[in-house]
Amino acid sequence: MPWWRHNGRAMAKPRARSSAGFARATPGGRNRKGGGAPLRATPVITIDGPAGAGKSTVARELARRLGYRLIDTGALYRGIAWRVREAKADPGDEGALRRLLAGTTIDLRDGAVLVDGRDVTGEIRTPEIGELTSRLSMLAGVREKVTPIQRRLAAAGGAVLEGRDTGSVVCPDAEVKFYLDASPDVRVVRRQRELEARGLPAAPEEVRAEIGRRDRQDRERTLAPLVVPDGAVVIDSTGRSAEEVVRLMLEEVARHGCCTRS
Repeated sequence: MPWWRHNGRAMAKPRARSSAGFARATPGGRNRKGGGAPLRATPVITIDGPAGAGKSTVARELARRLGYRLIDTGALYRGIAWRVREAKADPGDEGALRRLLAGTTIDLRDGAVLVDGRDVTGEIRTPEIGELTSRLSMLAGVREKVTPIQRRLAAAGGAVLEGRDTGSVVCPDAEVKFYLDASPDVRVVRRQRELEARGLPAAPEEVRAEIGRRDRQDRERTLAPLVVPDGAVVIDSTGRSAEEVVRLMLEEVARHGCCTRS
């Protein structure tokens, strides 16, 4: 049985959106669909949704099948949270935080998160870092640091981004957008299994409380709150395996005339 297989609701009906295909260039070198966005040879695909919806699993597999680059935008924010914790900086002192970040480099390379050249990939998936990440992501100074990095990584196209604001803020001109959701009970089970796989067991009630806090922070923040992006296809992964969700996404990508990278 797939790790996130669960009986429940069927896929939510996608929001109405044109499926006319991949955006075409205008004589001025712009793309008509993106309202002035630069033309890309291969598309940008965004996957947004709350914690535990299964974004990371399907984004990784979708990128692999298409031959695209995977950009885990949340990992960049987690890298920032790791740096703040290591520096023992006060998240409430935004001036000090801006100074710290001005001297910090962060990047994604071959799936690894590098902070000031150090690979911190194995240190950023704890509940502590997750909660600090949600708190920091509400701050303008943090977003001003991370958003340009995300856009730079996606600029050439041929990329799958996953996070909470990739289709609404980071790449609103993305050619294909998805919003992935699941029932609260399923999200708790997935998150609990994820933590157990990393050697961080947690009781279901603890995981439910963590997800609830993150949901409130993500949806209620003033800057870039978690929303369904305009034009996104909404998929409820409850009752669907990762393979089923990836297949639905591949079908949508194909409907838009997008192609794999050779």
